[in-house]
Amino acid sequence: MGFIPLKKTLKNWPKTKKFKKFFQNEKALDVINQYFKERKNWSLDIVKASSLNQGELTIKCCRAVISSELRLEELKLKDYLRKRIPDVEINKIFYKIK
Repeated sequence: MGFIPLKKTLKNWPKTKKFKKFFQNEKALDVINQYFKERKNWSLDIVKASSLNQGELTIKCCRAVISSELRLEELKLKDYLRKRIPDVEINKIFYKIK
């Protein structure tokens, strides 16, 4: 019975397909939150992208007015994300009010 060294396994671990997607989703959340800071001048207390799983993005907002404004600008948000990380796809966006 052969063993694979742990160092070699851990080195290749993030390169596997399922983990690569996880890291891309984490990076996409950072880019979306950066969009809120730069373009909208909103802090993460007001609005925050909380999860991205299988193309479904969840955004937490503190007010319904903010979620309404974001619904109007979904295409701009998707374009901003597509320019930064082309591999990530967003199929649906869910808004939760804190």
